[in-house]
Amino acid sequence: MKAIFLSAFISAALFGAGEAAAQSPNSSPVLLIESLPSDNPDYRRMILVKYLSGPQVSVAYKAYTRSEFAQIKDETPPEVISACQSGAAATLTEIKEFQEIEAKRKAQAKPPAITRFCIKNVSNWETAGRDKYLDPIFLGLPYAAVLKTESKTLSGN
Repeated sequence: MKAIFLSAFISAALFGAGEAAAQSPNSSPVLLIESLPSDNPDYRRMILVKYLSGPQVSVAYKAYTRSEFAQIKDETPPEVISACQSGAAATLTEIKEFQEIEAKRKAQAKPPAITRFCIKNVSNWETAGRDKYLDPIFLGLPYAAVLKTESKTLSGN
């Protein structure tokens, strides 16, 4: 079930990603994914997903949960984009190591570390690669937003 939300997002995002969707049908787009401490106090961690097209980000999203992604204005420094485009892609081993390290940090009540992954040229993206590469990064994020309610006490005179 976890892959359903993520798969639906990635599929939907590809249709709106312009040139990023021009990849081979069964090869991954070039993605710059960042895991970092959340800017929302209700969540421990957030993930930024950026579709790269040449030297620029064609579309960027922010996610606090696995099912809710908001398109954001991109502010990625050009050198970070260039490093992803021209550098090595993240390996599945590196991504799984991140998953283990992040789980330990969470268990120890430590804040998440800022971590970047460049995902590109993953074969069998549609059939298995997407879930294999993205699920470990998104592990630990809630599936959906949790409503927080405050207890209110009424004082009488």
